[in-house]
Amino acid sequence: MRLDPVNEKPQSRLPLSIRIGWGLGAVGSTIFLFSKSLILRFMTDELGVAAAAAGFLFAISKIYDAATDPVIGIISDKTDSRWGRRRPYLLAGALLCATTFVLLFTVPDIQSSRNILIYMGALLLLFATAYTLFNVAHVAMPVEMTSNYQERSELFAYRAGAIGLGSILGGFLGPLIIAAYGGGRTGHEVMSWVLGTMVFVAMTGCFWMTRRAPFRQKQTTIRYSLAEQLTTALSNRPYLILMIVKVFLLVTATMNSGTAAYFTSKIMNLSDRWLGIYFLCYGLALLLSQPVWLRVVRTFGKRRTYIATALCYALVAMSWTLADQNEHLALFVLRAIGIGWMTGAVMLATQSMLPETIDYDYRRTGLTREGLFTGFYTTVEKLGVATGVAITGIVLGTMGYVASTGGEVVTQPASAIKGIYLCFGVIPAVLITVSCLVVSMYNLDEQKLNTTQRITPGSG
Repeated sequence: MRLDPVNEKPQSRLPLSIRIGWGLGAVGSTIFLFSKSLILRFMTDELGVAAAAAGFLFAISKIYDAATDPVIGIISDKTDSRWGRRRPYLLAGALLCATTFVLLFTVPDIQSSRNILIYMGALLLLFATAYTLFNVAHVAMPVEMTSNYQERSELFAYRAGAIGLGSILGGFLGPLIIAAYGGGRTGHEVMSWVLGTMVFVAMTGCFWMTRRAPFRQKQTTIRYSLAEQLTTALSNRPYLILMIVKVFLLVTATMNSGTAAYFTSKIMNLSDRWLGIYFLCYGLALLLSQPVWLRVVRTFGKRRTYIATALCYALVAMSWTLADQNEHLALFVLRAIGIGWMTGAVMLATQSMLPETIDYDYRRTGLTREGLFTGFYTTVEKLGVATGVAITGIVLGTMGYVASTGGEVVTQPASAIKGIYLCFGVIPAVLITVSCLVVSMYNLDEQKLNTTQRITPGSG
């Protein structure tokens, strides 16, 4: 369904099938991204790559990834097809994501450490390209699909719930498959084929089920120069605040998920089955929390909901410093549920802020550049992820973490154990607390959005 980008009419509610279909895409992208928490350990413990070197490769791939996001966003803004501006990239991304997922864990027997670094570095770049194709287009769609403020929050509740389901499939089922097939390279390879298939099914399902979703045509009636576009974009203060918050939040989440495999095995002395249980509890809590948090957001607003739940997240994260192998496993499970439950709130709040900041730009400028803003948004997300992985690798490397090959059991020094505590609990708690200070400056709500006036180039 095509919409006039300048003279949009109020829409009826989106059919349930479209809302579910759009959310389904996040199941695939979350499973795909969850592989990162396994890739880092796969590289250090199976391929013998030093933790600092693995972190460096992740950081380089994410910098590349960040640079390509706005490019893909601009290209999708200018795309004109019978499938709309975004959906062609959903299909292309689905094919490439599934292929890359399998290749990352089916590494040939390479003897040279240098060649392993080159091989994995190239695959991480392909990984980044695949995710960009799908995710930029996917996240840009809600601004076009509905102009209703509350319905956009509902859409992102579906997405957050889908992320919870993807977390269960990727975080619980993945380690379970690895353990069932004896771990090592064989276990990881089988896991990649099973989850890679799920990624493909979820992403292509999203492409198919959104075929009747409303979309805007390529903008042709209002034109600004590149300098004018940059000026108006930078004057979007709510968007800039959201970007800063996302950096803190993504570094927090990346360090927590990326260190989970180390924490369960090195601190708690648990098998990969318990890593799977951690992500199962996390994902279920995130998924089941969405109806609750949607009501809370409607009642108290996104900003206040974020601040309250982020501070609770910080308390739970800091409590990991009390855990060790002698602790009762019930506390391990409760913490995982707490992290997932609070993540559901901060995720819903920040993700549903994105379409309203883009709509704010549209109401001010008349430009349909959802792809551009989404591209910069996902760029910031990936810089946050890259920073989180890099910090994790640097901290572990600096604290003396000993890499191994073929699943060899290595006794880690006390300093490395402290490094894992820092990455899993302390640093995430500090970062998400700081993010509350930033989000307190966010002042865009439904009333301000509905009273936004059109500006002229150069007026700010």
